Amino acid sequence: MGIILATKNELQWVNEQYQKIGFVPSSLENETIAIVTYKDKFAGVGRIVYLNEEEVEIGGIYILDEFRGLSLANGLVDYLVKEARKSNLKEVYCLPFEELKHFYGKFGFVEVDYEDKQINIHILRKLRWCLDNYEKKVLLLKL
Repeated sequence: MGIILATKNELQWVNEQYQKIGFVPSSLENETIAIVTYKDKFAGVGRIVYLNEEEVEIGGIYILDEFRGLSLANGLVDYLVKEARKSNLKEVYCLPFEELKHFYGKFGFVEVDYEDKQINIHILRKLRWCLDNYEKKVLLLKL
């Protein structure tokens, strides 16, 4: 397993993957996009979205079907969490599907009440969008 950072050259591939699963497309403007590789093939993707200088969202975690079961998501999320922790951030958010609560808990994420007035407005809007657009329940987690 390896991790490479996406450049303009990989952005089309990244967004093709996100389009397949109905995720919001990526851009390089305010994101660090990590591509997980396995045996020199692109196997999955994830991102850190910079909301401002103090807050980020880790998300867009997707492992292609043929690479599932190889613990690549663990390596990818671990990498993104470590990258986020390198900065002096006030908050690190994550909006996973409910069944992934335990998985993200292994990295230190805990569920928070989205009625909390301290939640970033962009995250609240995205959470509402997710709740309206996905059949599965989406949670709001913070590190």
